[in-house]
Amino acid sequence: MDIIQNGTALVISGRRLSELDLFVCRVLNILTPHTPYVIVSGYVAILFGRTRSTEDVDLLIPVCDVSTFLLLHDEFIEQGYEFLNAEDGCGLHSILTSGSGIRLSEKDQFIPNIEIKFTRNEADAYSFKNRIPLIMNDRTFWIGPLEMQIAYKFWLGSEKDIEDAIYIREISRDFIDEDLLQEFCSSFGVNV
Repeated sequence: MDIIQNGTALVISGRRLSELDLFVCRVLNILTPHTPYVIVSGYVAILFGRTRSTEDVDLLIPVCDVSTFLLLHDEFIEQGYEFLNAEDGCGLHSILTSGSGIRLSEKDQFIPNIEIKFTRNEADAYSFKNRIPLIMNDRTFWIGPLEMQIAYKFWLGSEKDIEDAIYIREISRDFIDEDLLQEFCSSFGVNV
């Protein structure tokens, strides 16, 4: 697997799309006509080739009104997906506006699933505003800034999160801004 930087984009070659990647691609095909997104957390490490399992993929989307969300909701239902939260479309929107996430999977499947959240704080807004296109097999995955991903995973502190942070930092060492990484680590109160 090779990673090169092409302008602001990162391009991965030599890595085949996994079943999880294909699931994410199918979801993004439905999502992107309705709203932009940014992928954050553990799936970023998986995109970069880290071999580990995950049950969910974390996506942030900008806050939208209920009518816009209902269009997205209905499109997912029509395309064979279901929301794992026991709510109708308006209830799901209320969950999002309260700051919590909602989960989406293919019908009658629980794993894998996508956790969708509205951007709700300064870190989310930064991730969204500074998202990076990651291109693999002619597919674009919009990911959060690597420096923030690394600092956030160190802050979470579980063994898996720390391993993700170390992996992302090592594989992207040619593309990350070490000063910015240290700034984020300082703001999260972690040392690397």
